Amino acid sequence: MSDHLNLDRRQLFGGAAIASLAMTRTAQAQTADVQSGHAAVDGLDIYYEVHGGPLTPGVEPFVLLHGGVMAIETAFAGRWLPKLLDLGRPVIAIEQQGHGHAGLRPGAFTVDRAVADTVGVLDHLGVPRAVFVGHSYGGMISLGVALAHPDRVAACVPASSGYRLDGMLPDIAAVQTNPDHAVRPEVAALFPTEQDFGQWVAHYNAVNPDPSTFMDVLGRMNAMLGAWERWTDDQLRTLTVPTLLIAGDNDFMRLEHMTAMHDLIPNSQLAILPGTTHMNILDKGDWVIPMIAARLQA
Repeated sequence: MSDHLNLDRRQLFGGAAIASLAMTRTAQAQTADVQSGHAAVDGLDIYYEVHGGPLTPGVEPFVLLHGGVMAIETAFAGRWLPKLLDLGRPVIAIEQQGHGHAGLRPGAFTVDRAVADTVGVLDHLGVPRAVFVGHSYGGMISLGVALAHPDRVAACVPASSGYRLDGMLPDIAAVQTNPDHAVRPEVAALFPTEQDFGQWVAHYNAVNPDPSTFMDVLGRMNAMLGAWERWTDDQLRTLTVPTLLIAGDNDFMRLEHMTAMHDLIPNSQLAILPGTTHMNILDKGDWVIPMIAARLQA
């Protein structure tokens, strides 16, 4: 996921981040109707934006969830967000704790905590059900909501997201538990670039209530992903919501793992995008969004 980084990349990034603070902020995808706010969930204000509103009873909006260390703007502005709006539903974009505009709680990150925060935003907005679309960490959260709260999920679209650590490429799985693991150059090339990190840090410094926490968040994300036990085969077999799995043919996840995941989830669909990596899948909205539309029609 966009959260899987080795220490060498972090150390290289440390110097680049300082220089990046003067960068121009990434242009945010604004529409004529954008409502932003915070939902108080278990003592923390979780940031959200509603694009293409107002939210209307009987219309199930999209819930759009970013990858690790990213935010609404750095993940989706000018990419998936405006294209999702073309499908005629409002989009609720949510930033997890320690990401974008959202502050931090003490303690470790967990997927269950992110699931609860996401559902808390829907409760705050009075939304009973939605279509969940998530990239990387956001895909994990989408699956987590579908498993824990299937009544809240009209459809689930996890992109570039698996369900077990060994589903990743061996080098990436090894880095999760051993940051000193020597990653092959062809795999290291799949990681976020220093330019990516520079944009993420510049945005974090501009909008987060405590910009000094960026590296803390990065560490907590890596610790969470290394410790998480993931879901079992039996859990995936219980998933009843319409599911579309999307991955690149050169993603962090092994293609065999994505096929196994597809076989386990009843009535799921699987799309493997050619010439696509974990990061540039965010630039493939012209492919991804029509697939989502077709899944909803089916």
